[in-house]
Amino acid sequence: MGRRSTSTAAIALAAALLLPGCASELVEFKRVTGELSAALMRKEAQDHFARKGHPIQGRLECEPNIGKPADLVVECIGVTHADGEARFVGSIDRDRLAHQEPGDASLPGEYLGTVDGEEVFRMNCFSCRPQAPSA
Repeated sequence: MGRRSTSTAAIALAAALLLPGCASELVEFKRVTGELSAALMRKEAQDHFARKGHPIQGRLECEPNIGKPADLVVECIGVTHADGEARFVGSIDRDRLAHQEPGDASLPGEYLGTVDGEEVFRMNCFSCRPQAPSA
């Protein structure tokens, strides 16, 4: 299993386990899971900004927002080569992630990238396989 698949599997497991429990343990669990999610999504977000004509200087600074009740949310900021303010917010859909097929390295959720407040990209999945059009 590749590095990316292993990371995605870890996020899927974490997402499936985000159930009501001891509050302090849940907060710590979400923090660790969020940090893993931030590390995994950083590269994907940077690639999407670049593909849309807004390459990032250095790298995006990403961190989890564990204040959301049950979501795995990552927020990133950075600066484009044209000195624009890049922002990315990603919310992983833990239910869809938990029910993925083995070996599926996609990250379903809601993802938004902006530069200077203008939407650059919006997606509902990172690294998802193209769906065949329905007949």
